[in-house]
Amino acid sequence: MPLIRTLLMEAARRVASDPEMRAKATGFARDTAMPAARKAAREAGETVRRHRSELDKEIETAQSEAGEGATRAEIAGRVTRKLANRLKGESGKE
Repeated sequence: MPLIRTLLMEAARRVASDPEMRAKATGFARDTAMPAARKAAREAGETVRRHRSELDKEIETAQSEAGEGATRAEIAGRVTRKLANRLKGESGKE
């Protein structure tokens, strides 16, 4: 394993010392990698917000179904059961 690591490090040093390769890497990062990473981060943020909103609705529904005297644990149990049942139903459809 040390031999492979040594060879990879030497290759990295050679690439890093080559101005043409550095320019290509910089161009790739600027033109391809960064826009793709920004797009992925934006989509992930939108997905997280959507799921958070859905979860908030589930919690509100569970609170209204549980009634006034329900504890947080009872409400959490209701939400967990609903989500688990939904996941079981979705996995059975595939």
